[in-house]
Amino acid sequence: MTSFEVTSTRRLGRGVFLELEEVRLRSPSGVEIVRDIVRHPGGVAVLAIDDQDEVWLIRQHRAALALVIDEIPAGKLDPSDPDTATAARRELAEELGATARSLEHLATMAPSPGYTDEVIDIYLATGLEFGQREPDGEEEVQATVFSLPVGEALDRITRGEICDAKTQVALLQWNRRRV
Repeated sequence: MTSFEVTSTRRLGRGVFLELEEVRLRSPSGVEIVRDIVRHPGGVAVLAIDDQDEVWLIRQHRAALALVIDEIPAGKLDPSDPDTATAARRELAEELGATARSLEHLATMAPSPGYTDEVIDIYLATGLEFGQREPDGEEEVQATVFSLPVGEALDRITRGEICDAKTQVALLQWNRRRV
């Protein structure tokens, strides 16, 4: 496939950690197109499964959806993170108050490549030990942490009760590996 050529970019705005750009491209056939792209620093997510095959989730408000949803611990990469595994361990501690004896890369996903360059690395955390949560941000402070059997979480995906894409990918990838 012949690639598209970027002819110009223009920053439209900057938020707390996101940027919005207008990107002009020339297609292989010479057609000029304009796309809005949200620039994101990337993120991590952690599927925390304990020794009883319970998955640990966080129930929190998500302003973009104006809903409270259930999801696995996750967050954006910080400039101080030396790698995504370190960021995953940080998110596990912040959101669940947990550490993991084992952290294994499970998947990499691009949640919405039509408009953002965000990439999320998903890790599987096992051998969990729980301590004090270190929530970062008001949503996490107000969040509820809970666990449920992995089978029930998979059923909740089927019923449309878990709508978060990174949580779906993590659970389905984990289930596929164990079968």
